Amino acid sequence: MKPVTTAQMRELERRTIEEAGLKGEELMDRAGEAVAAMVKRLAELTGYQTPLVHLVAGRGNNGGDAFAAARYLREAGFDIEVWLAGSHDQLQGAALLHYGKLKTLKIKVHDLPTLDDWKMARARPFVAEIIVDGVLGTGLTGPARGPAAGAIQYINSQAGESIVVAIDVPSGLDADRGSAEGDVVTADVTVTFGQPKQGLLLASALEHVGALEVSDIGI
Repeated sequence: MKPVTTAQMRELERRTIEEAGLKGEELMDRAGEAVAAMVKRLAELTGYQTPLVHLVAGRGNNGGDAFAAARYLREAGFDIEVWLAGSHDQLQGAALLHYGKLKTLKIKVHDLPTLDDWKMARARPFVAEIIVDGVLGTGLTGPARGPAAGAIQYINSQAGESIVVAIDVPSGLDADRGSAEGDVVTADVTVTFGQPKQGLLLASALEHVGALEVSDIGI
């Protein structure tokens, strides 16, 4: 399995969509299913019978993966709580499509659109056995800002209480350089897709990545 840069991964995804005819929303659905499978495995390994899973989503594709994972977990009988680092009217594309699927299933998504909202959340946290980080993905440039930074701070504040599962890359981490300019999630497990991003394998990233699972979603 060959490590790739984020640019190489985007090219592989483009070719999958354009040449293989696999839609972006289908890739997102498969990513969500892979994350849900990891959560189920962790629940079994830790002996949780019906763990509460808290999914924290961003406004981009990483958030869409979290929405898809939430749907699979609810269908599997898990109790879930979904928060959005932003406002739902900022969602676009495949992420908006998967958000809509949650609404169809009457799964509530709570908007936390400001940094102050996340400061208030840290003061009165929602404690879950497993928390899923779907805030920021490989498209990050520079430090996390605004509600995304607040969401990262919130997830880290819960790390002592919850198992942290990061989607594709721990939010705030540069997937090429394995470093961060600002807040970054410290995960217990990172579920990445297709090929491992090169930054996830560097020594500087290991404390944030935790155990690395590479999931084949058809790319």
